[in-house]
Amino acid sequence: MAIYNVHSTLRDVGSQTINTAGVHQFIADEPTKFRGTDAGPNPVQYLLGAVGACLGASAASLVHRPGSNIKIKQFDVEVTGETERFPDKSSRVKSIHVKLTCKTNLDKEGNDKFIQDTLHLCTVHDTLKDSVPFTFEITD
Repeated sequence: MAIYNVHSTLRDVGSQTINTAGVHQFIADEPTKFRGTDAGPNPVQYLLGAVGACLGASAASLVHRPGSNIKIKQFDVEVTGETERFPDKSSRVKSIHVKLTCKTNLDKEGNDKFIQDTLHLCTVHDTLKDSVPFTFEITD
């Protein structure tokens, strides 16, 4: 088990939030059309990025396992989210589409298993999948 902590502070500039995770800082904001200053990705973009980054980390963990002979030639993830807004002005991510291009040194069957194992290990996908419908487009 791991415990992660991120501290967020809203700045008095647009919708800028400074997030601190250990020694790392990153800014979240909203586009100017939503009264932000567009100084960084918005929270939904960070959520989608977390899906892609976690898939990458999961693939890397399989490659770096002792005895693994897997070599990744290409691993690109494009994540698209669609939001919906409600009459009370709240909103939610209603769907996430993942386009994954994965090329390895494995044969087709091995590559497909590698992709399925990667999805299985992805903590962020596993956390969200019961709340947000995911679709996948896999190319190799």
